[in-house]
Amino acid sequence: MSLHEIYAILMVCLLLGGVIIGFPVAFMLGGLGVLFGALAYGFNASSYQAALSTYGVMSGWSLLAIPLFVFMGVVLEKAQMADRLYMGLRLLLGPIRGGLAIATMALATMFAACTGIAGASVIAIGLIALPSMLRFGYDKKLCTGAICAGGGLGVIIPPSIMMILYGPQAGVSIAKLFMAAVFPGLLMAGMYMTYMIVVCAIKPQLGPPVTKEEAAEYSKADVAKILLTAGLPPVGLVLCVLGSIFFGWAAPTEAASVGALGALVIAAFYGKLNLTMLKDTCYGALRISTFIMWLVLGAKYFMSTFNKLGGGNLISDMLLAVDLGPTGLLVMMLFLIFILGMFMDWIGILLVVIPIFVPIVKTMGWDPLWFAMLFCITLQISYITPPFAYSIFYLKGIAPKEVKLTDIYRGCVPFIIIQVLALIVLYFWPALATYLPSIMRS
Repeated sequence: MSLHEIYAILMVCLLLGGVIIGFPVAFMLGGLGVLFGALAYGFNASSYQAALSTYGVMSGWSLLAIPLFVFMGVVLEKAQMADRLYMGLRLLLGPIRGGLAIATMALATMFAACTGIAGASVIAIGLIALPSMLRFGYDKKLCTGAICAGGGLGVIIPPSIMMILYGPQAGVSIAKLFMAAVFPGLLMAGMYMTYMIVVCAIKPQLGPPVTKEEAAEYSKADVAKILLTAGLPPVGLVLCVLGSIFFGWAAPTEAASVGALGALVIAAFYGKLNLTMLKDTCYGALRISTFIMWLVLGAKYFMSTFNKLGGGNLISDMLLAVDLGPTGLLVMMLFLIFILGMFMDWIGILLVVIPIFVPIVKTMGWDPLWFAMLFCITLQISYITPPFAYSIFYLKGIAPKEVKLTDIYRGCVPFIIIQVLALIVLYFWPALATYLPSIMRS
């Protein structure tokens, strides 16, 4: 093994150690890239490579969709469109056992399509739905598990920020990734709802229906009005954004700009658009976008040096040398992603792992869109898997005091099993990910 390959292995070890200790991932990635580049090739060469990487990232057209979609999601959140929509869904599904939980999952699916970020979905849905469900006697484990799992749909259902970052790293069309994610995302949402319907039918005390007295306070016309005014504008916006991409009318970046403008129109429709709201929205979107871009930049430094040192080829050769067959190799790769997801932020994992895995995917002849969905679902599973589960920590931070961390952990277990089942379904039926991209207009 050469000195450069030893440097590459040392980079990975120091990265994992630093993340576990608690160092910011972006600065660990960037610092290690520059440091080991200087050790191997000299400070001048390392700094020049860092400058080229910075220019390449900041001038990338596809990454412009990130701040635009983030802005769209923050605007819709500030417009509080989820509050009235949740109330309408609660009244519509309230007479059904577990109706509030089903309404929460439906709202989470809707919000996932509006924000594209899991953390934002978990926090928003948790603030809106958790107090109501607890007040109406819903089981704490069922409530918290549904919110964590539903919020995680934000990384699957388009327009997903994860897909926007995945595309350039893997050399795959972002538009096709969006289309590939539609059926897997809806499949998972449907499986979540089916589970809650069944478990509440077996144990009615877990999800009691809305009382007749409360249901009597609203007529069917009132419920329909709430659902139309609160649900139609955001649904229409998401369908317009995805439809323009599907039919080839707009690239994802162009569609994101239309989505951002449409979100402002919806905020004005709800009477929420003012200077204070606009200022808070811009600051919020700037914070999230800056965080993401710093991670992208740090990962670019890291991977430029890592691949130049031969680290990517070293890991690829090691994985391909293991005689497990195609299925065994795929399971090993997904398991590695799952383990990393317990300790690292998903952006860091994606930016570091995908450039290494892409040559393996090509060598094995796997469909890149199918593999992308398997990758994203596996990473989503790690969001709610102990010990380090971002969605669980997000929800605990905004949950009432009576909701303990153990309640959330136990509530997530059935949904983890469902996610694994969805992964197996996608493995045996790749068309779930490949059909829509195959018929879309380029």
